[in-house]
Amino acid sequence: MNNQVKTYQQMHISGLNQKELIVLLYSGALRFIEEGKELIAKKDVPQIHDRLNRARNIFIHLLSTLNLEAGGEFADKLSALYAYFIEKITMANTTKNVEDLNEIIPLIQEIKESWEKIDIADNELPENQKSNGLKQVQVFSAEV
Repeated sequence: MNNQVKTYQQMHISGLNQKELIVLLYSGALRFIEEGKELIAKKDVPQIHDRLNRARNIFIHLLSTLNLEAGGEFADKLSALYAYFIEKITMANTTKNVEDLNEIIPLIQEIKESWEKIDIADNELPENQKSNGLKQVQVFSAEV
């Protein structure tokens, strides 16, 4: 049964466009952060580490997909934000302090909502602007 679910998820993900993949990654990061907060309250250290590590890995992945040369100021700002998110998630994982997570959740939510509002399909953009400063986002094993 578990293999069937993973197969379905992979088929679903492979049919998404760039924007949808990015929104999915932000949604996954937010979910993992919220789960991490709940687990901090329960003092479940192994699970805290797992969830916060997954959230951190999503931002590491998003950071690695930025095309700083083509993205200009937009990519530079996202790069700084992703580094900040990675730092705060790492600190929360180390100190078990939910305030570090509470500080970044609204920022992540705002960026996610901004991506959701984008109404331009990749095929409508000129080739050099299709990724808006992002390299092609690939699916990775964070199990979003």
